Amino acid sequence: MYQDLKKLFWWTGMKKQISEFVYASLVCQKSKIEHQKPSGLMQPLFVPEWKWDSIAMYFVGGLP
Repeated sequence: MYQDLKKLFWWTGMKKQISEFVYASLVCQKSKIEHQKPSGLMQPLFVPEWKWDSIAMYFVGGLP
């Protein structure tokens, strides 16, 4: 956002004010960053050959 505004505007403390605004804005936090690399293609899960070949436990805590 700073790079886009820097082309058109400038004021003292501009970078700090923009970063504070983006940090506080819910819309900015939810939106995807444009320069973020795509995660890539999905990979298939490992399928065990025998029953009980792979056992996993997940502990879920702190639910609202």
